[in-house]
Amino acid sequence: KLSALCSTGMALVCLLGLAGALLVAAAFPFSYLWIDRLPQAMHTEARHALVLIALGVPLVVATAALRGILEGFQRFRLLNFIRVPAGIALFLAPCASAWFSPRLDWAIGALLVTRLVVVAAHALPCAGLVRLAASQVRREWIAPLLHFGGWLTVSSVLGPVIVYIDRFVIGAMLSAASMAYYSAPFDIVSRLLLIPVALTSALFPALTRAQGTDPLAARGLRRRSLQLTLVVVVPLAALGALIAEPAVRLWLGAEFAAQSAGVMRILLLGFVFNAAAQIPFAAMHGHGLTRQTALLHLSELPLYLAVLILLVQSHGLEGAAIAWTLRALVDWAALTWLLTTFERKQLSTNKIAGNDARLRHEA
Repeated sequence: KLSALCSTGMALVCLLGLAGALLVAAAFPFSYLWIDRLPQAMHTEARHALVLIALGVPLVVATAALRGILEGFQRFRLLNFIRVPAGIALFLAPCASAWFSPRLDWAIGALLVTRLVVVAAHALPCAGLVRLAASQVRREWIAPLLHFGGWLTVSSVLGPVIVYIDRFVIGAMLSAASMAYYSAPFDIVSRLLLIPVALTSALFPALTRAQGTDPLAARGLRRRSLQLTLVVVVPLAALGALIAEPAVRLWLGAEFAAQSAGVMRILLLGFVFNAAAQIPFAAMHGHGLTRQTALLHLSELPLYLAVLILLVQSHGLEGAAIAWTLRALVDWAALTWLLTTFERKQLSTNKIAGNDARLRHEA
């Protein structure tokens, strides 16, 4: 079944990547309004750059799907061997092209070639794990993949909106300078989320398997993962809160430290809640419950926006940080409640099914 599932998924991803490329291509006529404002000598390279960007969309999407297959087989060491040089190459490629020419299309062309190599680096090990072929595509996998991926896309779109909406509110209600005082500590705290996200990326395939075969082991795995996450992030947040004022002063100066240190301390508390929420979030997706998480984020957005506006009005930048921290706390609590409710219903259903089977056997 894995070959059929992966082949069907890759076929859908390739079609979606092609649709993305066509969407970018369809925007070409509108881009000429922008291109015409450039110096005449840059018109050609700007148009070439847009074409190359469109060609790059399927490569980026295909790489993500191939990476998902390797993550499913828990080949994280191999992924790191690919990801580290690939990440370096994606920075060095345009630098190398700039050595020969300052043209933008050359730089993007170098990136495109690098992307092709990265796709091949993911595809070769995948071919040794599953058979990816058009003959393996199965219609029965299309609906569940689109359902799962569609709702997951809703969450993926809402995520950046929730993350960046506070900047828009601060800019609109306070000032551009205030937005800078808020963005600096927020960017530091958001980078720290790479730690729990890396953990849950490794946790997801193991957790999905355990939830399907041994619910008790899955709960134990979640508990240990949460403990590990908190053991790492709580001391990190405490240390960050302790050194927030001198660190920001050393980095950005006394004025920034006066405005941003308090914001950073509040955001670090939200970081702890956000890190803890990654565990039930991964578990929900392991159960296939992407619709529930997407609907939760849809319901959170207007409430968060209302609280954000009220707190920015009353407490300024620290109010924005409090709103973000409260949203992270509510998100963790709601995801945990949804997960617990689902597993209780699942356990009750399994018990009823087991009793019915036992009664039929006795009869």
